[in-house]
Amino acid sequence: MKRLLSAAIMLIGMAACHSALAEETLPEGAANVVCKYSHTLADDPILYPGKPGVAMSHDFFGNEAANGNSTAESLLTKSASTCENVADATAYWAPSLRLADGRIIKPSYQKTYYTNQAIPGENRYKVNPLPNGIQLLAGDHHGSAANSNISFICTGTDYMNDIPTQCKPDPVKGTQFNIGISFPTCWDGKNYAPLVMSGGPNNAAYADKSGTCPAGYPKRIPHISINVAYMLGNVTDLSGAQLSLDPTLDDKGNVVHENWGSLYTAHADFFNGWRPEAAKYMADFCMNNAIDCGKEVAYSYTEALADASVTDGDAHATNFGRDKTLTLQNGGEGYSQTNSYIRFKIPEGASNFPKGFTPVYKLSLHGRAQPDGVSGVGIYIYATSDDWDENKITMDNAPDCSKATLFWMSSTEMYNSYDITPLVQSAIDAGKKTISLCVKDGTDNNFKFDIGSRESGHKPVLSLISYNEFGV
Repeated sequence: MKRLLSAAIMLIGMAACHSALAEETLPEGAANVVCKYSHTLADDPILYPGKPGVAMSHDFFGNEAANGNSTAESLLTKSASTCENVADATAYWAPSLRLADGRIIKPSYQKTYYTNQAIPGENRYKVNPLPNGIQLLAGDHHGSAANSNISFICTGTDYMNDIPTQCKPDPVKGTQFNIGISFPTCWDGKNYAPLVMSGGPNNAAYADKSGTCPAGYPKRIPHISINVAYMLGNVTDLSGAQLSLDPTLDDKGNVVHENWGSLYTAHADFFNGWRPEAAKYMADFCMNNAIDCGKEVAYSYTEALADASVTDGDAHATNFGRDKTLTLQNGGEGYSQTNSYIRFKIPEGASNFPKGFTPVYKLSLHGRAQPDGVSGVGIYIYATSDDWDENKITMDNAPDCSKATLFWMSSTEMYNSYDITPLVQSAIDAGKKTISLCVKDGTDNNFKFDIGSRESGHKPVLSLISYNEFGV
């Protein structure tokens, strides 16, 4: 019996090991957002929900209405935000900072990096979109020593886990001090809020150095790294700086004394307020396609409704609507003219943008120009009639594709993005809900282009994006 039990345990262990090893690793996929400082409150809607005024002093970024009563629903309905991306109404917060001389310093901004890296390891994996309203914690309220998930940097130093004592102020700007907080990437798949205040477990955990998530935390989510920036004047030594802690309360729950701890108590909270469609785009389009989207996380997006290539010559009456590849090639001696047609539903939501946000529509096509020895070549994109059927279109019945705007396609296989805002806006102004595009070779050299169709693993995408870059 013992031998059977041991064998069973060994098989289970081997299966788990094999599963971890078999999981596909990816190149880097990433996005980022900058959010200016919004407000300071003694609130914590994660650890003290519905109890405003009893938490430590927190500096909030992003959602301007965030407070002790915030919920997943309220973040999206009251979505005014200090973040540069119109799709991000997340509430981010961190404890207030007090210098050794007693001055309380308000942060200037925070920059959050989202990646597919399974911290603390180097491996990167496919991730699930951040669930709507998920609440995450990072750092240690009671920390007294260096923490690998907390980093510090100030002007004239590199990132470190110990408190900086030798900052070198810039002659003009003084000392900038950043606290970096790294969040866990493995979610339990059930709890949207941590259960630590009721004696239960956290809802998220860190992977090990190989990237394997611990038992009970099967869902990979994007790695979140919040970097809070402060401008400190000519401060050089931060060993005496402090961060706010939970206050002392009397029997009636009234605050009787504010408490402060060393920088080793650094931590941050994340209450997801990204539009669900934007969170899905960040994970599925950016990270799982190994794309660094930078600041360009879509507010909304659509995948191709229909697409097909058409060609002249012997195949002029042939339909290619089920092919996994869209082809572009200029006609000439010995070559057939091949164009591709793509139809999209126009992404919605631009009418909801706050004042100051301008809608931008971007077409993303996955493929490459195939000539050797060049960095890329031109393609033409033209807004054409919707009067075509994916399963019937041929060169003989294809809509007009004579006028077009020239764009550039890389010779490296990747998603190439094109700003086609004027084409989409014209369709919207005409009352259309869909737009059809003709894409064709923009060279005179008979180069061939292969683009992923909607039947492929790299579908054409039309995105609505808007952000106001803060220059950070």
